[in-house]
Amino acid sequence: FHLPAMKGTRNTLQHGIGPFLVVAQFFGVFPVAGVWPTSRPDKVHFRWISLAFLAALVLFTFSIVDFVLSSKVVLDHGLKIYTIGSLSFSVICIFCFGVFLHLSRRWPHLIRKISECEKIFLDPAYDCAAGRHFSQRLRLWGWVLLVAALCEHSTYVGSALYNNYLAIVECKLNVDFWQNYFQRERQQLFLVLRFTGWWIPFIEWTTLSMTFVWNFVDIFLILLCRAMQMRFKQFHWRIRQNMQQKMPNEFWQGVRCDLLDLSDLLGLYDKELSGLILLSCAHNMYFVCVQIYHSFQSKGNFADELYFWFCLSYVIIRVLNMMFAASSIPQEAREISYTLYEIPTDFWGVELKRLNEIFLSDHFALSGKGYFLLTRRLIFAMAATLMVYELVLINQMAGSEVQTSFCDGGVGSSKSIFS
Repeated sequence: FHLPAMKGTRNTLQHGIGPFLVVAQFFGVFPVAGVWPTSRPDKVHFRWISLAFLAALVLFTFSIVDFVLSSKVVLDHGLKIYTIGSLSFSVICIFCFGVFLHLSRRWPHLIRKISECEKIFLDPAYDCAAGRHFSQRLRLWGWVLLVAALCEHSTYVGSALYNNYLAIVECKLNVDFWQNYFQRERQQLFLVLRFTGWWIPFIEWTTLSMTFVWNFVDIFLILLCRAMQMRFKQFHWRIRQNMQQKMPNEFWQGVRCDLLDLSDLLGLYDKELSGLILLSCAHNMYFVCVQIYHSFQSKGNFADELYFWFCLSYVIIRVLNMMFAASSIPQEAREISYTLYEIPTDFWGVELKRLNEIFLSDHFALSGKGYFLLTRRLIFAMAATLMVYELVLINQMAGSEVQTSFCDGGVGSSKSIFS
């Protein structure tokens, strides 16, 4: 294997998403060793005894404890739209941490298979813009999405701080500002624990980690799907470069073998990521349904209004990004198929016909555990489902109890992103 023009490890998935996997480990997500951008894929391994795994285990356990305590709040105060928020969020975080823990064990095998396939697309024969800027484009997508997530969380914190100030002033509470803030944010936790300043770093870390994993499910899928799309773009580019001249069967045989390798890798993606895809679609649909329901009600002060609409817009854009990224793979495969039909009939041979048959027989799409394929049609299907579900939700929850004052009832007065 000759060193390609695209500089070996510079334009690989490991190099492209490495910084985000390192950041994720600080928040207890993806406890895999050897994920640094400059590390070789054969150095990537999962270790049961490591600080990263310990952090993941602590946060996974904390999510379960948070779920139990949130369930107690629901049992004590009834199943209401403003008491179920923390419960819903903890359930989603349990599944997110759990799915990433499972994927972490499989990641060393997956990244090695990806690396083997990427050697094909690092060859000068595939040296196009998509290949030369592969890592750069992936990182641009990743940083933009992380900054957007940080902005969303910042609006939440700003809203929570302002509401905490109003609660102290309007309810005439004789209490420390920060103590009241953290007790409002983690009410279920301080029902069984006594508040001290020592809890603040741990609460902040767990809160940021749970928010991070809620965002990272979609971000991770977007990065992997965009990476796969760019490999298909490189494949498409090579065909277009040679479509106006009669190429020997050996050329098309090599192209067909490259496509089979890429198809096998996509099949491995589907096997290992389908659980993450199903989780992403499920929790995003739930969140959007609940938030649209709230859009028909009063959000309160300007800070709540700003956070509500920014958060709803952000999540809708994030999930659309994920679905468009995933659906771009079969879309690019379809474009390649159209390109093949532009090749003059006189240039067609046995191997080119075989190549075309692969595109006719394979859908080249990721799925959610086989229940659905991530194509552009699914985006419209989900939009229609959300509209029907929202109508049912409005009808079933009409007249449900909503808190209108900070002083109504202590527990449940905080503004959870799911309530």
